[in-house]
Amino acid sequence: MARYPFASIYKPMVWLLLLYLHKSIAKALTDNRCFLENGASSENFFVAEDFPVGAIVGQVRVHGDPRPGGSIALRLKEQDGPVAIAAGTKNLTLRRSLDKEGVSGPSSVFVHIICERLGTPDPGFVIPVNVRVTDVNDNAPVFINAPYVLNISEVTVVGTRVLQGVHAIDNDQQGVFSSVKYAVLPGPHSDYFEFENELEGTLVLKKPLDYESLKSFDVHIRAQDHGEPPKKTDTVLTVHVIDADDQNPKFLDDRYTSIIPEPPKKGSILLIKPREIDSVDQDLGINSPVYYTFNEVGPEYTFFRLNRLTAKISLAKDLTEHDLPHPVTLVIRATQQDNPDRYALATLTVSRDLAKGIRFLHSTFYIKASESLPPGTLIGTLSNNRPGEQLRYFVSEQNVLKTFSLNTKGELSLRKKLDYEERSEYYFKVFATDGVTNDSSVVNITVEDVNEWEPRFRYPNYEFFIAGHPEELLGRIEAADGDKNDRLTLSLSGANASLFTISQNGELRLRYPKGFQGVANFAVIATDSGIPPKTATVPVSVHYSDTGDQSGIVSSRKNGGGPLLLAGLGAILLILVFVVILLVAYICKVKRKPGSAASTLQSAKHDKSPKKIPNPMFGDRTRSPTATAIGGIPSELKSKIPSPKVHPAPQPPPVWPSSDGSTRVKKLSWVDDKTDTESTENLNNTDGTPKLLSNTNLTVYF
Repeated sequence: MARYPFASIYKPMVWLLLLYLHKSIAKALTDNRCFLENGASSENFFVAEDFPVGAIVGQVRVHGDPRPGGSIALRLKEQDGPVAIAAGTKNLTLRRSLDKEGVSGPSSVFVHIICERLGTPDPGFVIPVNVRVTDVNDNAPVFINAPYVLNISEVTVVGTRVLQGVHAIDNDQQGVFSSVKYAVLPGPHSDYFEFENELEGTLVLKKPLDYESLKSFDVHIRAQDHGEPPKKTDTVLTVHVIDADDQNPKFLDDRYTSIIPEPPKKGSILLIKPREIDSVDQDLGINSPVYYTFNEVGPEYTFFRLNRLTAKISLAKDLTEHDLPHPVTLVIRATQQDNPDRYALATLTVSRDLAKGIRFLHSTFYIKASESLPPGTLIGTLSNNRPGEQLRYFVSEQNVLKTFSLNTKGELSLRKKLDYEERSEYYFKVFATDGVTNDSSVVNITVEDVNEWEPRFRYPNYEFFIAGHPEELLGRIEAADGDKNDRLTLSLSGANASLFTISQNGELRLRYPKGFQGVANFAVIATDSGIPPKTATVPVSVHYSDTGDQSGIVSSRKNGGGPLLLAGLGAILLILVFVVILLVAYICKVKRKPGSAASTLQSAKHDKSPKKIPNPMFGDRTRSPTATAIGGIPSELKSKIPSPKVHPAPQPPPVWPSSDGSTRVKKLSWVDDKTDTESTENLNNTDGTPKLLSNTNLTVYF
């Protein structure tokens, strides 16, 4: 203790000092005035640019009471800022209007608030305040260089981009409020244009323009942003249509008439009706002058001269009584001087004095008419020098009027359908009179043939039996055509057709006698010479007999085919017996019917006059030919063939099995019964009776 005499004195003082410091620090730590409530170092506010002046932007969230007698005082460091602190409050109010675009006001606000702790010597705290301005749709789009003017040619093609300068700007902040779309407003002429894309100001022609009907017009267009609600601006597009050479000249009248003056001297001017020849350019903006020429060259044009500029027509020479006996029609052409491709045509009918009487334009009228034309068809007009007048007509042959009719205008029409096979040409004389004068002419009408008929075969099928000799004549296939002058061509078709040949007169011959056995089946095709050609087909069966192809038969027997052949022959015998029974029963049944084919056959035996069948191909052969018919059977074969459908060769006869049913019977008549596809009924429905080209002699044996 002696060494430190002052320790006992200062020790209490130190403790008192430490206690005071502790209390001061504790008090300072518990005084949070002027601190922000959220512990931040600055205050932020978001305000729309259309926020009203004087309204509260927000409240500063600071600890302390700024009211009078409170613990803090608030003031702004910037005295002229757009915002202010209301006295005795924490409210931040707007003093001036804001503008996000920075045009009519600040686009953002940054100020400092000084907070002072009352009752302390501490300096004030500085609180940064940031007021952020948000955009609103407060600006409408503004067109650049509006209103617009467009000069466009009338020949501009639809779909062409005609204007790309339409543009509008929206001053709102970049975004939906500044995005602009374009549209053509509905109106009288809004259908002429449209925008290629609503977001781009490119106008496209939508409808053809015509200077002659619409020279100038206005179209209203609109620019609109994407705000809610949107803001918009309208402007006008004035369109001036420019005339183009897209129209031909036009005559004031399409047809003109004139009568040659008397006396018809060279240089005489024709009086044109209904007015003088004249034309104009239909392109009103261009209105190019035209010149006149004759459009054609012919002997009738040599009598006239046409003034190139005035279109006046005069006689090029003196006319005699025989010149221009009939009215002539001149074709006049008006051509633009600046564009030879633009022209118009008109006709001028010039005639002599009508008092000289009626005259046909031709001494003979040649007319062609197809036999396929229906009744009532107009086939020709007997033109004269009185076109359009009602005249009286007479014909030299009254029977002609059963086929044709002739009215007072000289129009010749069909009264009934023509038939080339019945009559191929008409030749008669026609007289015309106006009551004072008359004239005559000859009419020559040629009927054009039409390929109406298909070729037809005598029988629906053919069957032959042969012995296998080479070049053997099996018989003739007979076919005909109902069309007059049609020639037939015969050909073979089928798997076995190569074994045989057929000539154009229908002779069927064996080509390869060996290497085949059994039955050969093929078809014969008849093709006529009509346009277009028509065809018909008939099946043919050829039976090879045992006495024929010996090599084939022997080889078959060597290979053990004898029993099989006998079995086949037995089957054939059974079939033949069955067929004979059916035929006998059918013949007996038919004989009982009056008027049947059998009774007709019996009556034919007692009646020596031939029965005519109204068939265009296989009719009475004594009449005039109307078709080509081929072949028959040689007369020397009349006692050797047992079947009417079989046209066999002379020798040797087929080896028939020893049975009563082996004989095939066919009625002796061109009229086939119903087993032959009722060919008689079909042929009776046709007209005409053709004759055969070659003498045919068909004999049927029982």
